[in-house]
Amino acid sequence: MTESRFAQVHVECSPEDADGINGRLLLLGADGIEQRDASTLQKGGAKGVTLVASFSDEAAAREALDDLGADARLEWVIGDDWADAWKAHWQPMRLGQRILVVPSWMEPAPEPGDVVLRLDPGRAFGTGQHASTALAAAALERRLEGRSLPLVIDVGCGSGILAFAALRIGAARAILCDIDAESIEVTNNNAALLSLGDRIDARVGSTDVIDATASLVLANIEAVVLIPLAAKIAALVAEGGALVLSGVLATQRDDVVAAYIPLGFRLERCEQMGDWVAPELVRVER
Repeated sequence: MTESRFAQVHVECSPEDADGINGRLLLLGADGIEQRDASTLQKGGAKGVTLVASFSDEAAAREALDDLGADARLEWVIGDDWADAWKAHWQPMRLGQRILVVPSWMEPAPEPGDVVLRLDPGRAFGTGQHASTALAAAALERRLEGRSLPLVIDVGCGSGILAFAALRIGAARAILCDIDAESIEVTNNNAALLSLGDRIDARVGSTDVIDATASLVLANIEAVVLIPLAAKIAALVAEGGALVLSGVLATQRDDVVAAYIPLGFRLERCEQMGDWVAPELVRVER
């Protein structure tokens, strides 16, 4: 009997190109994508980043290979090795001081005071291994420490991991949005898994689908989106509130911050991890 096999397309790219190629792989039918770079346990290749895209459809994998050219290569996971190979990418990961993200099939080993998030992987899943997620999580952890907020807004929520962390630390409710309908499906599934479904409102779309303001707004997207959407994202931040931006390379920091300062913000803090930064801005009270 012939064993089943599953395709993986490995793509070598620079950190600047990773987000765009990630999006192309999803459009080409990838079931899940692992990003390896300087901030992850398994490091990226010579260009800085290795994207490992898993495909259940061999034809889609070969189309992706043709589309991406010389920087892409095809590898195979054979038979029952598939499940273990997939799960091997998802390990418990600590974000900030207290947030511990654990895949649902593993038993957590929390320390006293930890906030445990048990989640299932999906296309939108993020374990925090990427520096942009870790930076944003650390920022929200600092800003919610000892505080109770009625609402947090998460723009470009992906798996919902940042909003879930906020809810477990000190936020009462969260409104989330993402232009990818599958991300919202994953978010809702994870919310149910965490028994947080009644505390979130996850919407398909961009900032236009949110008609509220909050004293803490999170936007872990990328600079090419954060800059043109600056006015719309800024409008979601209540007076005196904070805006945490992530998905920003250190080389893009000044351009991103410059887009928000004229909208009534001041830069309060900007932590860096590897090549990535997370500007934290505060809306100036009038």
